[in-house]
Amino acid sequence: MSAATRELSSGHEARLEADEHGHALVIDGIMQSHIGDPAAPPRHASARWVLAAALSALEASATGAADAGGGARDASDAVLHLGGGALTIPRLLQHASPSLRQRVIELEPALVDLVLEVIPPPAGIELEIGDGRAALERVTDPLALVTTDVFGGGRVPAAFTSLEFYRAASAALLPAGALIVNSVDGPPLHFLRQQLATARAAFDHVALIATGSTLAGARFSNVVLLASRAPLPLDAIRSRLRGEQPPVAVLGWRRLERFVADTAPEPVTDATAVGSPTLVRAAYLDGPAGGPVSLPPSLTEPID
Repeated sequence: MSAATRELSSGHEARLEADEHGHALVIDGIMQSHIGDPAAPPRHASARWVLAAALSALEASATGAADAGGGARDASDAVLHLGGGALTIPRLLQHASPSLRQRVIELEPALVDLVLEVIPPPAGIELEIGDGRAALERVTDPLALVTTDVFGGGRVPAAFTSLEFYRAASAALLPAGALIVNSVDGPPLHFLRQQLATARAAFDHVALIATGSTLAGARFSNVVLLASRAPLPLDAIRSRLRGEQPPVAVLGWRRLERFVADTAPEPVTDATAVGSPTLVRAAYLDGPAGGPVSLPPSLTEPID
């Protein structure tokens, strides 16, 4: 199969490899994303989670705009993506809703050049080189959706984890708009709890999509955070993810509040934020003293 390559500013090689189903973006030897039939589910589980959340959030935002008397070209179709990759999610959203107006901000010029050369985005998607945090803070027209998929060396940069970042996202969104954050963590899940606490300090409604094995401390994996000033469409997201393998949990704040309180983390600011933990490439980790792992009581005990 053919491949096009670019050297990134980090020194790693980015490759877009053609395969029988489309193109795979490979960076530092790891497949980051896959572009295939836009009518088919994404290959990566975390992309399926983000897509389910994004489609549900856009439906909720459009309903909110209609209830508020918004016109046909109001902001309920405006989306900002921080972090580009191969534009997996923007392409899928554009296929599902061709009227969307999407901007994608990618920091790495070589990656933008590679994507534009090999698999340019469809109409409706603008791909720009720039700093995602700065672009978010410059938003003047409210958005229906903001997504972040920003990683450097396998870690979420600190600038995308702070209270100031979450407040900037809140300010950029419509009242019914949503923020979707593709993140990562592993045991002891301190970073995840801290991120949930930080998001909750900026938004009235916060939720999480993750596998049980991750929440049990058995796996270092992706987690997806959701936040909005309006109630999140959790039932719609659960419906879209029903039958997902491995099974995935969609948890609202009533369940997450005690989980976060297990370690009582303080929200982090630009002055105190750190990036996500370094990637552990082993698929599963040992439990305490090599024994089995289980969900913490805060995620299993009755909440009433």
